[in-house]
Amino acid sequence: MPSPEAVYADLEGDRSSRESEIRLLDRMFQASVSEMERNMLKRSIVLVTYSHLEGFCKFSLLSYAGALNALRIKCMEASYPIAAASLNKVFSALRDPQSKHPVFRRAMPDDAQLHLSAREQVFLESYESVTAGWLDIPDKVVDTKSNLSPQILKKMLFQLGLNYPAVEVHDSNIAKLLGVRNAISHGDRLKVPSDRDLGDYIATAFEVMKFLQEEIFKALQNKIYLRVAPAETDLSFAIPIMADQS
Repeated sequence: MPSPEAVYADLEGDRSSRESEIRLLDRMFQASVSEMERNMLKRSIVLVTYSHLEGFCKFSLLSYAGALNALRIKCMEASYPIAAASLNKVFSALRDPQSKHPVFRRAMPDDAQLHLSAREQVFLESYESVTAGWLDIPDKVVDTKSNLSPQILKKMLFQLGLNYPAVEVHDSNIAKLLGVRNAISHGDRLKVPSDRDLGDYIATAFEVMKFLQEEIFKALQNKIYLRVAPAETDLSFAIPIMADQS
């Protein structure tokens, strides 16, 4: 299993390359004197900033899920959010209305309550063996559906037991960035953000990416993925120090 420090370093490398590309476009924008060129660069920066924010969120959360899967811990030992994420297929089968009891499938095919009761019984009968299995969080838990709204981001964090309320301060800018990105992607050539809004979008993307990197490191270091986690400690001095890429 990769160490928390190794995961942190992987995220640092990915985040650094994404930020470097955004900064390069921003420097080109700052140096431009042509209004037409500045507007073109603004639109490009919006598209690239959103793309990298969404990409890093997916990359970092998949890295976290992958690190947890590599731990080889049992579902019964995992925290409730992590265990629930790992048992996604089991719960999907429990909710599947097409799954019907073989005896009553023909005699009473439309009795939803009966077939739900049958699925619940199967679930309870297999509960101990299911929860004794290894943690296996599927990639589908990390799905932005190509629209990283504040709600989608918080949803993914919530499902992985991470600190989702912490991103609420960025809700407005994430929503605006998504809106402008969608407008530009759908052919609105007149949609050009103000200089101030552009700066806010970039700052938000950088802050959210940095937050995710540190949140995942702390989660791995503090072992909050366990049902009975060790006492939480202040890790502000334990986060690996990387060279400033700015």
